Amino acid sequence: MAPPGGEWWRPPTPPPPVAVPPPLDIHIHIDPSAWLPVTEPEPGPSWWARCRPVYNAACIFVGLPLTSGWAGVLIDVRDEASLAGAWVMATIPLAVAAVADNHHRITARVHPDLWAPRARAAAARVLLWVTILGAAAALPIATVVYVLTGVRS
Repeated sequence: MAPPGGEWWRPPTPPPPVAVPPPLDIHIHIDPSAWLPVTEPEPGPSWWARCRPVYNAACIFVGLPLTSGWAGVLIDVRDEASLAGAWVMATIPLAVAAVADNHHRITARVHPDLWAPRARAAAARVLLWVTILGAAAALPIATVVYVLTGVRS
């Protein structure tokens, strides 16, 4: 293809040079508080006060009628279907109850003056204990050890 103007014997003109990009504008921010010593938070209540043994014992006592029913369901599944199916059936409601307990406990802590969040937190804790104790009563705990360690005897 001939260059414009018909002068085919001349080399084409080179493209214009590429523009130099502007220099980068770099800012460095040094936070002097990073070197300050970290203050320890105020010590909270001890672990035996945080676990509230009387509250959890009351939740267990209230949930005992439901625990026997849930354990019966898990025993039927274990006997009629399989032990693995019973464990699956036990762990899924346990996970749901644990998440619900965590959610309602946090909601009750955010609103300490309201009764409804506290009642929901107590009901979620009762259902959590029902699922834990029902699984512990109906399913052999040794199967968890077998699965985790691989040791059969």
